[in-house]
Amino acid sequence: MSRPAADFNIKAQSSFGATFMASGPNELEVEMRRISWVRLAVALASLAVIAGLLFAPALAPWVLRFEHWTADWRTAYLSDRAKSPNSRIAVVLINDDTLKDLPSSPIDRGLLAKLVMALKGSGASVIGLDILFLKKTEDNKDRELLDALKVAPVVLGAIDERGRADLKTFQWDFQTAFLKEVGRPAGYLNLRHERDAVVRYAAAPAPGSQYPKSFARLLAEASGATAIDSGDPIPWLLNPSDATSAFLTIPAQEILEKPDAAVASLRGRIVLVGGDFQNRDRHRVPLSVRDGEEMTGVMIHARILAGMLDKASAITELRPEMARWLLIGVGSIGLIFGWLLWQSNAVSFLRWTFATLLLLAIDALCFTTYHLLLPFTLALIVWFASVTAGRALHFFATSIGWSKGALT
Repeated sequence: MSRPAADFNIKAQSSFGATFMASGPNELEVEMRRISWVRLAVALASLAVIAGLLFAPALAPWVLRFEHWTADWRTAYLSDRAKSPNSRIAVVLINDDTLKDLPSSPIDRGLLAKLVMALKGSGASVIGLDILFLKKTEDNKDRELLDALKVAPVVLGAIDERGRADLKTFQWDFQTAFLKEVGRPAGYLNLRHERDAVVRYAAAPAPGSQYPKSFARLLAEASGATAIDSGDPIPWLLNPSDATSAFLTIPAQEILEKPDAAVASLRGRIVLVGGDFQNRDRHRVPLSVRDGEEMTGVMIHARILAGMLDKASAITELRPEMARWLLIGVGSIGLIFGWLLWQSNAVSFLRWTFATLLLLAIDALCFTTYHLLLPFTLALIVWFASVTAGRALHFFATSIGWSKGALT
């Protein structure tokens, strides 16, 4: 037996155990080649996974959101926490107690008229009605509300063309005519539900819509701020540690029954008015992973508005091109580690435990410090696939070298 063949047998014994000690060079060579090609197939499959993750975000940006299951937990625990109720925004809630003797769907418009006038008298800078107007009710109450809206500093919410299919024709026509007669700014209600029915993003405007600006943006602009509808993640401001709300919150009946006491704190604020009912306009949000609680639409709009007023709190995520470069960097480093440490027992640790802890730390730092969402799950998958590919490629290259030596 030649010297290279003897060296091959020694290495084969340590790699494949005593089973092959009695085997001849040809049998070992066949087995080595088979395992080598299996390793090559593993490497190519891993590289294919990486390639798919690199190019998919550009072709379909929603692929980046596969990591929502981790992003929601990060958001629920690491979002900014308010130290006290927001000084610029207040929320007035209409609930079952408010309407105990009145119709609740649609909300009694005589009550709405009285509420709007009371808020106008409070000195609120602007009043935002997160309430839909889709059908007529009692003529005198409809007229009373129209008169109140025409003299108060209000912004109204509306369903835009994307939601038109969910409305009856008469509902769409009534909304259009009602908002036109009021003559006040109306913005589309910009909650965007993902495929799992969770609201994580504020919707960007629909192209060519008759409502080119969102409800929250119009409120921000009415208060003198500049804002855009970027479609970025909503900044989920957490409630203060003392269990109070992130926003001054007042039940509507308190304003109607004790106006002097209730409205004093509303002067100069943006006041959002919306419903707080058990089974209406309630939505799952990232914070729901902590306690399972759904959030009212008006409270979500308050957080969107707060993010527009405080630019420093805005949340961003990597655009597809930047995400691709991040994944390329992670994959390149993973390939190098896998190639260099292909025989080391540390490979498994580096592939999962170390990588997960390191990426979690980087992700948490970027979110808490820079309010930047990273594609954590995609990065972890790319790391695992690249380390696997690097290790398998080195095994293939080395085994081919052994095979050539065994034949000499």
